[in-house]
Amino acid sequence: MNWGGFLMKKVLILVLTLILFVAACGNNNDNKDSSSKKDSSSDTKSFTMDNGKKVDVPKDPKRIAVLHPTYVGALVKFDHTPVAVPEFINQNKVLKDVTKDAKKIDQTNVEQVAKSKPDLIITSAQDKNLNKLKKIAPTVTFDAMTSTYKDNTTKLAELVGEEDQAKEWIKEWDKKLKDDKKDLEPLIKGKTATVLQQTPKGLMAFSDELGRGTEILYSGWGLKQPKDLKKATEKTNAITITPEEFDKYLGDFVVIAANGNQKAPFEDTNVWANTEAKKINHVVKFDVTETQYNDPISLEKQREIFLKAFKEMK
Repeated sequence: MNWGGFLMKKVLILVLTLILFVAACGNNNDNKDSSSKKDSSSDTKSFTMDNGKKVDVPKDPKRIAVLHPTYVGALVKFDHTPVAVPEFINQNKVLKDVTKDAKKIDQTNVEQVAKSKPDLIITSAQDKNLNKLKKIAPTVTFDAMTSTYKDNTTKLAELVGEEDQAKEWIKEWDKKLKDDKKDLEPLIKGKTATVLQQTPKGLMAFSDELGRGTEILYSGWGLKQPKDLKKATEKTNAITITPEEFDKYLGDFVVIAANGNQKAPFEDTNVWANTEAKKINHVVKFDVTETQYNDPISLEKQREIFLKAFKEMK
């Protein structure tokens, strides 16, 4: 017997067996990695933001940090209260009351955002910390110049899987506004309205969709902006005006978004006293520290205030 040849065959068989075993283990590992990736990807979904860009977000986010007050109310309305919201919300009674369980943070402080351990971050498109926030968790942005309040409500509901709730709210909301418009028709049909707020930057007149009741007055009840105001706010949310420009920018109805009980400087001027709206008391004054934004919860409160005020007018 050729013992050398016999031993050589044994060695070859052993080597081949080891190669096949290693290959099999490799395949198993590949399958495990593939399965793991598949399981991981199934926990996320693709979400299209209002700028058209897509971002992968959790299918069922549990710890949402919202860094702009405008986007808080819809989530609360649909039973998904964020774990963190801007501390500025403490200056807004309506939203403060419904976010008692949320941590109030400085939304410009990235470390505070990270400490809230979010699995999803929602902020404005103008947030200067976007690149840093994206390293903490998937980050979704909204742009007030791009989206309407109904767009925002629908998109926010989509993020938390509550599309049906959003559709139902919008349906009921539209019906309420339609009924209001019919009730108020003798008073408001064909009329114009202006929303004003005294700010550190001066006296501001707002576009037709920037909270403070604008959504209710214009798209809801059918009031129009004065022509000059409409033209001036086509590409911006608000403009600064002076009392000397009231004849250009003030409508038949004037809504004053006041800071608490503070009186705006223009309210003590003769120009204001001689405006038609002031003379016939077609003025609504409400507190922006109570309600200001255009989320479902804030809008419902604003409608309550506005409807009462308009029904008391002649």
